[in-house]
Amino acid sequence: MLIKDLKTTKEFFAKQVSQPIFGVGVWAFNRLGLEEVFDDYRLLCLRHSPDTELMEKDLKVLSLEKGLGNKHLDVPRNSTSILRHERTIALLKSFKNPLIIPYKSSSGIESVCQEYNWRLGIAPVKFGKKMFENKVFFRRVLDGLGIAVPSGLIIPFSQLSFKLGKEKLGLPFVIQHPTRGGGKGTFFIHTQEDFALAFLKLIKPPQIEEGEEAKADDVPKEIVIAKFIKGPSPSITACVTRQGILSTNLQQQVLDIPELFSPKKGSGLFCGHDWTTSDSLSHSLNQQANQIAQRVGYYFQKQGYQGIFGLDFIADERAEKLYLVECNPRMTGVFPTLEMALTESGAPPLLAFHALEYLNADYELDVVAINKLLQQPKKGAHLFLHNLTERWAYNFGVLKPGVYTLVKNRPQFQRSGYKLRDIQASGEFLITEGVPTYKNYFSPNRRLCRILTKDAVLEKPGSLNAWARQVAGAVYKEFKIRPIHFAKIKKLFNKNFLIKG
Repeated sequence: MLIKDLKTTKEFFAKQVSQPIFGVGVWAFNRLGLEEVFDDYRLLCLRHSPDTELMEKDLKVLSLEKGLGNKHLDVPRNSTSILRHERTIALLKSFKNPLIIPYKSSSGIESVCQEYNWRLGIAPVKFGKKMFENKVFFRRVLDGLGIAVPSGLIIPFSQLSFKLGKEKLGLPFVIQHPTRGGGKGTFFIHTQEDFALAFLKLIKPPQIEEGEEAKADDVPKEIVIAKFIKGPSPSITACVTRQGILSTNLQQQVLDIPELFSPKKGSGLFCGHDWTTSDSLSHSLNQQANQIAQRVGYYFQKQGYQGIFGLDFIADERAEKLYLVECNPRMTGVFPTLEMALTESGAPPLLAFHALEYLNADYELDVVAINKLLQQPKKGAHLFLHNLTERWAYNFGVLKPGVYTLVKNRPQFQRSGYKLRDIQASGEFLITEGVPTYKNYFSPNRRLCRILTKDAVLEKPGSLNAWARQVAGAVYKEFKIRPIHFAKIKKLFNKNFLIKG
């Protein structure tokens, strides 16, 4: 069967795919997407929240913390913990050779999948921070491929200085830690003071997730310094298949928004995407992005890479020039909202082709037709709201997951929902992904929820429009985030908050 659109994708999965497929993530929402084409798609998650209950009405979900309220299992907050849990193992033993799709691979995930003979549906960990996700390594790859990057240098970390950056690149310049993502390892240097603060963060281990251990080798041997280019920072999502490289059009990244993420954490801090305003990016820039995705994708293919990856750019709009700055060889923060925007526009979800590759399915693909659908304009945006207190904190307010409008600058509930298609009119927004119950606790900068809308949210790069700013502020205010007194923090890790099992 030739797959050429959303309809034929659904037909292929219905007739040809019988293997069990499980999306794995801390929150159920994060791994949505494949259910649009595969009726028996299932989810495995750690946390349980009110929006998880909405998803359980539509598909099968194993939520390990269901019934615990605001308490949590005493395990690291990651997919390895989910796959190692006895309830997960018991469930998966009832299926033959299930396909497991997490956000990204790890040595722990690879080990447990090998132990129980589960098929791992994500790029091996070897392609991650030691290769394509490593900005030093990837920059050298791009030099070899002749792909434009912002002018700069790879230098030993011991040689890093404000004077060197200023003399070689001028002010401002950019420092990039090779392996830290999400903007937490990127610093825009305008002054000597900026450099001093950045240097302290570069030698300090990043925030550790619950139960994880700090890495002793986080201080890099080499580092990237590059010329600062003023302009939007779009990204593209692509997929390596046996029959060709699939890629979307450019999507505007929402970065460095103080209403969403504390600016003290770094520069280029990831806060969401805006597909609705992406139409403002020129045809020339989109053409360059897709040509680059093809070249990078075919290079990845030669290295044995399969499936989804993301590319981040910086655009010099005056010169109509796109520069590639980093790669994410895994799922990215666009998911699953990108899949919702794709299917709303009549295109198939990229996750379908990613899954078919890891299932080693025998399928034919009309790459030209699929790319045409993937690259058409889309409507949608999502924003990630974080704990802005810079301290451990509780929420003393709650909001139901679902669709809202602003009434007198307060969120007013309209209807239940958790997907982009649940939004029916302009001015509506949806609150989902781990929506907190009363008195959940949050570490500094921990995500509170995801806000979805079909309206534009960006006024310009680094700035929300007035409506989106109101929405972000009103939702944050409604959660009533209050810092926890230092003496009470230890209680978060005793039997009152963590449960063995």
